[in-house]
Amino acid sequence: MIPSPEAITAWLEAMTHDPFGFAVALALATLVTEDGALIAGSLLVGGGLVSPVLVITALLIGIVGGDIALYAVGWLAREVRMLRRKLPIKRAKKIRNWLRGRETAVLFFSRFLPGTRLVTYLTFGFLRLSLVHFAIVMTIACLVWVVGVVFFISEIQRAFSGMGGTVAALIATGVAVLIILVAPKLARRSKRATTLDDAVEEQANVS
Repeated sequence: MIPSPEAITAWLEAMTHDPFGFAVALALATLVTEDGALIAGSLLVGGGLVSPVLVITALLIGIVGGDIALYAVGWLAREVRMLRRKLPIKRAKKIRNWLRGRETAVLFFSRFLPGTRLVTYLTFGFLRLSLVHFAIVMTIACLVWVVGVVFFISEIQRAFSGMGGTVAALIATGVAVLIILVAPKLARRSKRATTLDDAVEEQANVS
């Protein structure tokens, strides 16, 4: 069972007296639920319990670290038959040519399109595309996403703080959930948005 943002917030709040321990805990929380950790970190910033720099840094390390771990699993699948059979990378070799010139866009927009991340990261690792490029693009995309959400949600929380801490936190959580739900739809509408699903669709049209 994935813990709720409220449960994660309470757990992290108890650790705010130890900045290093808090940062490690928040980074690890992203491996369980990125969205929950992001919301919890934003609420703690809005409540004035931790600095935004500490939260953003911990979230970046946790999220990008998780992305690279998936890339590594895809890399290993090239050598391990059992992984090749179980992972959703059967079309990877067919889309290698399609990816040329599109790697950056596919990686960047995958950060804002949750349903595309797993296949994208595994595929990039399986094809052994540049890890340096992968890490740089994912760090930039993650930085844009995390910084935007943390500062926006924390400001919303502060704006409603006059109504009480609990009410402000609930309103900020509601706004955060709305952002997380709406962001993928806005990303898909971008003219530059492109995903591995586009490659599969293009191949289907050709065949």
